[in-house]
Amino acid sequence: MRGSSLTGKIYRIKYVLMRKLLILALFGVCGSSLQSEESSAVPGFRPAKVEPTTQGAEAPQDKEVVVPDGMKSDLPLEKDENVSLNKIYTYLNDPIRNKPPLGNAMMQYEPRYWDHGAILAKDRKDRQGNIFVINWQNDGKPGDFTVRLDYRQAMTRERVMTKTQDYKNFDGYEKTVIQVVADDYVRGGVVNSWRISIVRDGKIVAQEKSFIW
Repeated sequence: MRGSSLTGKIYRIKYVLMRKLLILALFGVCGSSLQSEESSAVPGFRPAKVEPTTQGAEAPQDKEVVVPDGMKSDLPLEKDENVSLNKIYTYLNDPIRNKPPLGNAMMQYEPRYWDHGAILAKDRKDRQGNIFVINWQNDGKPGDFTVRLDYRQAMTRERVMTKTQDYKNFDGYEKTVIQVVADDYVRGGVVNSWRISIVRDGKIVAQEKSFIW
């Protein structure tokens, strides 16, 4: 009896071991097949090359020199460290396109300043347009200078218009006001881009331009 029971136990142990080996073999086959499917389905990942940016903004590129209207070629640019454009202030004096916000006393005073002395409606209309206040100085020897404003308007598109103001034997600090108003503003529209140059002896010695020039 003991021999037969011992034999039965040995058979049961062999049966359990064979079953476990069979299960492990089956899992091994399935695992290898799944691993091969995953490796074939998912290709090797390579991160895309990312170039450094500045919040998506691009630096303005130097465009082809645009010759002002009425000129065959522009003047050469030779900057002088003694001549500088300190600050350029622009203002659109138009109550429809640039209505001052309520509650802001300073901005409500601005159009009154530029319209001071305009009594009739025609007088106020003649003062509507773009106003440029140009602060510049010459720390070198006195000389003859020209402050030149080149500009494009909404209705003239790529055509470059020009306004100038001359100074004889000048040195020191100056605030030059150049206006695109009255008929120039009515015919051409709002100034979209501008370039301001200080000219001496047929050369541009200082220059500033708007971002979209």
